[in-house]
Amino acid sequence: MSPPAADWRVEVEEMRAPVEFSWASESARLVGVVAHRWLQRIAEEGLAAWSESRVQGLRARVASELERRGVPEEERADAVAAVLTALSQALGDERGRWILGAHPEAANEMRVQYLDGKRIRLAVMDRVFTTEAGERWVGDYKTGRHEGGGEEAFLDRERERYAEQLRRYARVLNDDRKLGLFFPLVPGWR
Repeated sequence: MSPPAADWRVEVEEMRAPVEFSWASESARLVGVVAHRWLQRIAEEGLAAWSESRVQGLRARVASELERRGVPEEERADAVAAVLTALSQALGDERGRWILGAHPEAANEMRVQYLDGKRIRLAVMDRVFTTEAGERWVGDYKTGRHEGGGEEAFLDRERERYAEQLRRYARVLNDDRKLGLFFPLVPGWR
C-alpha cells in the first residue's frame, strides 16, 4: 500500500516585493535589473577594479542591455543615465563601498528556497555577508528615485514599504542578521 498523497502543492515564486515606480514603470524596473547585475559584478570583481571612468565606459553596453530588455528608444538615454548614476553613486558612497566591499562569507544574488505553507518560494537576496567583526548582514539594493519632497521622508517610506520583504529574508535565513536597504540613486541607507 502506498502512502497517501501529500496535501500540498509545490510552487516556486520569487520573493521580491512588487515595486511601483513613478516614471515609466517598466523602464524603471529594467533599470533596476541592469543596475543589480552590474552591482553584483562590482562586488564580485572587487572595488579596486572599478573607477568612475570604467563605469562611464559601460554606456554602450548598458544601452545595449536595456535595448535587449525592451526599454523604448525614447526612454533609453534616461535609463542608461540612471544605471550609470546608480553605479557611480554606489562606488562614491561610503555605505555603498562598504556593502560592495570584500567581506567573509559574502554572496551576491543569494537564492534560498523555503516552504511557506503549502508553497515552495524562492528568496533572492542581493548581497549577504559577514563583516570582520562577525556582524551578519543582508543588503538589498533599491533603485527607486527620490522625486520631490524630503529625502529622509522618502527613505523612511521606502523602509516601511519593504519591511515585510526584509523580515521574510530574516525568517528564511533563520538567524540574527542585520537588514538594510541601499538606494544608490539617492544615495541613501535604511
